[in-house]
Amino acid sequence: MKKLLNTITIIAILCILASVGFFGYNKYQEVELEKNELQAKQKNSSNSQNTTEEMSNENNSSETQNVTQEQTNDGSEIVKVHEGGSERTTHENEFSNLKVNRDNVFDYVIAGVNQTESGDASLIKFQQPEFSAQDDGIWRIAANNKSGHGSYTFIVEQDGTVQIWDGLMNEKIEEQKVTLN
Repeated sequence: MKKLLNTITIIAILCILASVGFFGYNKYQEVELEKNELQAKQKNSSNSQNTTEEMSNENNSSETQNVTQEQTNDGSEIVKVHEGGSERTTHENEFSNLKVNRDNVFDYVIAGVNQTESGDASLIKFQQPEFSAQDDGIWRIAANNKSGHGSYTFIVEQDGTVQIWDGLMNEKIEEQKVTLN
């Protein structure tokens, strides 16, 4: 009976050792698999990063070539001029001698909006200004709420008067006399 008990104990110990060994080997394989996957991901990301850097370098070289073209294409230097029934475009420097010109027309509009009751110009997206050669010259700027609801038209006269109209110019919302420092 003692021999049988010793044999069963030895078999139980061997089974426990075998199961621990089997479990340990499986864990080792899982860790190796994760390690290989991580290395593959790193290799892929470094390859894609190198490709991205190469593309970025190519884009940067083409961007430097197109900087001059982009400056004129964004509309910031070109002004649309309305003269009577005709319309033309010109460079902003043509109006640099005016009190309100292309360089400071937005300063007047922003100051005018912020002077109104509960006015906040940061909530408005402005479009490119257009110059109308009537009287001394006025600037017209179309704008939209950044929320997507509502549109405005801003009229800036040469004396610094800023008029705020609804988008269709059916109703004048506000008029402010603006003086810039």
